Amino acid sequence: MKNKLLNFLFPPRCPFCRCILKDALPVCRDCLSDLPYVSGKTCDICGASIPEYSHHICADCKIIRKNFTHSFVPLRYADNVQKAIVHLKYYSHPSYSKGFAFLMADKILSDGENDVNFDYITYVPQNSLTFLRRGYNQSELIAKHLSELLKVECIPTLIRTNAGKRQATLSKKLRLENVKKCYFKTDFKLSGNVLLVDDVYTTGATSNYCAKLLKQMGAKKVYLAISAIRCEDIYENENF
Repeated sequence: MKNKLLNFLFPPRCPFCRCILKDALPVCRDCLSDLPYVSGKTCDICGASIPEYSHHICADCKIIRKNFTHSFVPLRYADNVQKAIVHLKYYSHPSYSKGFAFLMADKILSDGENDVNFDYITYVPQNSLTFLRRGYNQSELIAKHLSELLKVECIPTLIRTNAGKRQATLSKKLRLENVKKCYFKTDFKLSGNVLLVDDVYTTGATSNYCAKLLKQMGAKKVYLAISAIRCEDIYENENF
């Protein structure tokens, strides 16, 4: 009854166009057919789009050793996707996390070349000050919805301190150093394959360092599930 009343007063909306949803899907059918999906040839590791005539791995993944095996990323960080993520993170729209989880689950289940079973789902943590200000961790919300869709247990595994600076304000080089001040492992013992969830992949510094910590905690392999990838310069130094 409570959920019906809430849906009547605050009907669920599509995170990308904000229209009222007419069925059970968390994304409207118009947006499903018109979103900026990651398409064409992609890097085997991070999932970034790469030219058809390039190698199977982008320049960044060749230069910087990745601690994760593969990244499942359905969307490019552009247009309405970018707006939806900004609204999710900064304008109190936690319900949008369900739409992103739906698209990420579809990407994972349809990626036949990387058919893998996950033992755990976890997420990039948030510092306490940001959590108090925002009221939620968007990556945690997405991970919990993804857990329901994939029927895999979602657990907290890492912590983020209030030390360090916001990654979004730093250059790529500084991000690589900053993460070491921010993220730390816990005493939780992992095993098997772990799916690490985050909202946006830019340089990959955060995801890569968190994956390293998860492997130190016992994970056999770490995979990423990312809502959207922002990597316009991911292969700018590639020599073809």
